[in-house]
Amino acid sequence: MKRVLLLICLITNLFVLPSYSLAPKKELTAIRVSNKPIIDGNLNDEVWKGVPKGTDFIQFEPSNGEVSNYKTEAKFIYTDHSIIVGVMMFDANPQSILKELSKRDEINNSDFLSLLIDPFNNGLDAFEFVVTPAGVQWDAKVVKGDEDSSWDAVWNSVAKINELGWSVEMEIPYAALRFPSKNVQLWGMNLIRNIQSVREKTTWNFIDNEEDGWVSQSGVLKGIENVNPPVRLSFTPYFSTYFDKSSYNSSVDVNYRGGMDLKYGINESYTLDMMLVPDFGQVQSDDEILNLSPFEVKFDENRQFFTEATELFDRGEIFYSRRIGGRPVKMYEVDDQLKDNEEITENPIETKIINATKISGRNTKGLGIGVFNAMTKNTYAEINDTITGKGRKVKTQPFSNYNMLVFDQSFKNASYASLFNTNVYIPELDYIANVSGTEFEFRNKERSYSLKGKGIVSQRFENGEADEIGHYHELEFGRIKGKLNWDFYHRMISDKYNPNDMGFLNRNNLINNDLNFYYNNADPIGNILVRYWNLQLNHEARYLPRRFSQFTIYYNANIKFKSHTAIGIYGNIRPIHQYDWDEPRVDGLKLKKGSSAFAGAWISSDYRKAFAFDIRAEYGKRLSNDHLKVFEVEIEPRYRFSDKFVMNYQLEWGRQLNDLGYVDDEEINGKTQVYIGDRNRSYIENKLSGSYIFTNKSSLSLKVRHYWAKAAYNSFHALQSNGDLKATDYNENNDINFNSFNIDMVYSWRFAPGSELAVVWKNTIFNEDDKIAHRFVNNLKETFDATQFNSLSVKVIYYIDYMSLKRKG
Repeated sequence: MKRVLLLICLITNLFVLPSYSLAPKKELTAIRVSNKPIIDGNLNDEVWKGVPKGTDFIQFEPSNGEVSNYKTEAKFIYTDHSIIVGVMMFDANPQSILKELSKRDEINNSDFLSLLIDPFNNGLDAFEFVVTPAGVQWDAKVVKGDEDSSWDAVWNSVAKINELGWSVEMEIPYAALRFPSKNVQLWGMNLIRNIQSVREKTTWNFIDNEEDGWVSQSGVLKGIENVNPPVRLSFTPYFSTYFDKSSYNSSVDVNYRGGMDLKYGINESYTLDMMLVPDFGQVQSDDEILNLSPFEVKFDENRQFFTEATELFDRGEIFYSRRIGGRPVKMYEVDDQLKDNEEITENPIETKIINATKISGRNTKGLGIGVFNAMTKNTYAEINDTITGKGRKVKTQPFSNYNMLVFDQSFKNASYASLFNTNVYIPELDYIANVSGTEFEFRNKERSYSLKGKGIVSQRFENGEADEIGHYHELEFGRIKGKLNWDFYHRMISDKYNPNDMGFLNRNNLINNDLNFYYNNADPIGNILVRYWNLQLNHEARYLPRRFSQFTIYYNANIKFKSHTAIGIYGNIRPIHQYDWDEPRVDGLKLKKGSSAFAGAWISSDYRKAFAFDIRAEYGKRLSNDHLKVFEVEIEPRYRFSDKFVMNYQLEWGRQLNDLGYVDDEEINGKTQVYIGDRNRSYIENKLSGSYIFTNKSSLSLKVRHYWAKAAYNSFHALQSNGDLKATDYNENNDINFNSFNIDMVYSWRFAPGSELAVVWKNTIFNEDDKIAHRFVNNLKETFDATQFNSLSVKVIYYIDYMSLKRKG
């Protein structure tokens, strides 16, 4: 492995010149103190006197490169245990400072100050700490420009509004950071201030918005000497109680759960995270939809362990953590195993995780290492004989082991190269799924051109024999600096490539070639702040056998005005007919579709105002004789009653007339006959959400969602080998009426740093049948009459830091 990384490094140095800094960087010196100030937001402690100031902030928005209209002064001091920053943000009109309260890790309509620290000064990875005038904290790990706000650190901050503006003190314990073990530290650092009332964003070290990458445009914090990375060891035990009830059962199930998360800093670079006896019962409900496509729906990961510190595992789309603890592989086969007089009494929709462990981090030489392991236990469905009363179990998922290994080497000029592997092992089935690959990006000295690529191989072994070996590769080259940019993208996915045991891919057997043009101008002119447009030419073909699929022209353009109202248009044109090789669900068959055009427009109002809204509308149609028409409208108003109380409503409606889609297939004379239905589809989604923030540590939030979708078939056709359709006497009832209703209400109280009490109520209803409902009220009544599941839970998480305990003796 070391030889491979050395070879990559040598090759990269042929393309990459020795510096990632394009402009002189500001420097600021931190002063060592023996006694830290009282962290109260006031900068009047004696310790702050004589400390060097960071001043002369430069606008990032709206006038990139111009001097800020607002004076800002920042000072840094440090002790043996933490670094402390004090910032005074002057404002001639303190009453205009916007300070809307929000939950932790959410910033709404508010000013804020962001502190960016890059302890290894590599221009790629950093830690971000944000505070609002109301004292709301937001933190994130920044990796290659992407902010991962699921990462949480334990740190202290207090903000105060005064007659000069507002000020903040932030104390960041060294235990919240990872930094090299050396006598003299040299950290990348930047400060970003947002003045929400005028929508000005200003930075201490200038960030050029025409250059790709903002972490690499940080300044330098020096003066920190003779501090040692502390022992990073913390425990987070939890205890939870669940009261669960289904509408078909009068009894209430009471469950008690307990477990613990552990974090240990192996050294200054790498951290071990362990999840022992996990509990995800309070995770937000998924937004279920009616999916009639041949592709799997990808849901967001909301489980904190699988979102925090997983940036190294985000390679090649081969790590989709929802597979772990996901749906049992044989859940849908239980019905086929029922005997006479038997019924299913329980069939779990997810497997139970025994534990999960990950090691991740990056050392001083830029080498990132990620190791992940998780195990799930045997999962059973329970079946009962209605006459004898005897029960039996059917195994729907055997014990499974999931692994991932990543090596990611950072180079100069924001370049990198990765090697990665995932492995899923199910011993009982003698089944192994293995995916290995590489991913890289090389940039020139000016960071004006980029070459990206991936190469991945998937293998599946059952009973010791390989039954599927597939491959995937992609290359992208283009200009990434300036107002006008372009790139060319090529992707090839073989028909056997399948990473879905641990990753996510909804289509294989595919070749893509894209040519993209981008224009982004953020120089204000007249009443316009930002102009953006994008044009993409896309050619798609089948990998095996080589066959044309479609040619599409995509467009997208938007404008932001000085009033901070934004408008945009988007759409696509397919000027020639296309062949859909996926919809028939049978290999080798295709569905011919005519040329089409699609267009959409949106408007978004100024979110500084109490009332704001977003509106989007779409229309599309086939230009041939299959008469497909698509309509979609979304309206999302929001109202801020006060700095504590906000409500948001979202209405989305869509309709497709004369949509063609798969309904069934059967064997006739040794050949598979596929039937395609002509159907009218529609959906309506109502979503109400809101929050009441009591303090910056206590909040109540609500989300109510009802989704109703239906598909009514007009006629059926037999699919021909050339993709055309002909009349058939097939006439089964394939109509679908689908409803999903969810309520998620959460009360959260952070009663101590890193510790939380959460009370959650969840209500869930799913209903699907083949009788189309035509009236909204009647459909909603039938939905509420369906089986409901209610869960009320109380969970307490307590954070214990080893170093804090040690200092207290």
